[in-house]
Amino acid sequence: MQTYEEKVGAVRLTLLETKKFKSSKIVFKFRAPLERETITKRALLSMLFETNNEMYKTQTEFRRRLAYLYGANFYTTVEKKGNEHILTAVFDLVNGKLVKDGEKLLKEAFQFIQQVFFFPNAADASFHEATLEREKINLKSRLESVFDDKIRYANKRLIEEMFADDVFKYPASGVLEDVDAISASELYHYYQRFLKEDQIDLLVCGDITRDELIPQVEALPFSKREEAASKNERETTQTEMHEVFETQPINQGKLALGYHTGVYFGDSNFVPLQLANGLLGGFSNSKIFINVREKASLAYYASSRIDSFKGFMLISAGIDEKNYKQARAIIEEQVKAMKQGDFTEDELEQTKKMYINQLLEANDSAQGLIELTYNNLLKEADLSLENWIRKIKQVSKDEVTEAAQFFEMNTLYFLSKEVTGDE
Repeated sequence: MQTYEEKVGAVRLTLLETKKFKSSKIVFKFRAPLERETITKRALLSMLFETNNEMYKTQTEFRRRLAYLYGANFYTTVEKKGNEHILTAVFDLVNGKLVKDGEKLLKEAFQFIQQVFFFPNAADASFHEATLEREKINLKSRLESVFDDKIRYANKRLIEEMFADDVFKYPASGVLEDVDAISASELYHYYQRFLKEDQIDLLVCGDITRDELIPQVEALPFSKREEAASKNERETTQTEMHEVFETQPINQGKLALGYHTGVYFGDSNFVPLQLANGLLGGFSNSKIFINVREKASLAYYASSRIDSFKGFMLISAGIDEKNYKQARAIIEEQVKAMKQGDFTEDELEQTKKMYINQLLEANDSAQGLIELTYNNLLKEADLSLENWIRKIKQVSKDEVTEAAQFFEMNTLYFLSKEVTGDE
């Protein structure tokens, strides 16, 4: 695979040229500060982009055009990476070398993309009212559905409590209470700002050459803007423990524990911390899974995950509320055991293999390669797949134990039918 990186106008372009895949992937990533005032607007924008526009005024026409382009696919997502908001637009298309008139396909794909970004379904500085109202209903439904999924709800509440004084508490998909107040003209005004100010990365993976790609990127009329590096500031760790107990008429208690780590993607201790998390709760051989779920039969599910752009770990478990104290105690014992190096070399080797397999599986797709590349760009890191695997193999037991010292419990959230922390 050949990798090319260069600035083309306002766009930072990364081309991953490879013959590995039968399709090509064109991914735009628009990055801006995470702000309460804009996240819901950005979520709505992402939905409007994949619905219709000036040329394809209905979703049927929009999808028919994609079908004409040999079954191409276009979709958008939003996410948080630390205190930044990323709006991603993905265009999947077949390798042009495999179809008739394939030499035109890349140009037609970029013409479609240009239509999406620069010619929305709008008039008189206002988005099409009926389309926006429909997408507002869809967004509200999406945000309300979190309440019905108690695992997601508990994790969301944990983050709200853990980052109560930080914009990170807001979900990337928007704030339910803010949706109704956004008008078609207000959103169009923000859309103009979005086009002018967002930092734009374009990552392309497939059997496409630089000479084929550059003219298509140059044709996109993004205006020049001031460059803004990704925010890499370290978190100020709160050491005071915070416990929240909430009741709802549910059958299964949801326990979520938040730990600060202060370790970020690409840091020197990032890989050892990932292995510590793998041993603790990241895989089916982990301490939490075995001791809480398998041995004690206290949990329906139990796992941990690391957010390496915000520097924290989240442990979540589904338990009978009567087992709250026992389950919590066992989980905390497992974290303590990790800090004491209470794991074997064999367990570490098994976790390394599972971690490597997970990486290989994720990077066996164009999207996986693109996401890894983007993370490295944001953090100015050097964790290519090969480098990452090499680092995993080299990590010692002492380094994992040392990394586990960064686990600092900060917030506990428990959702149950009636139990409280005092019972």
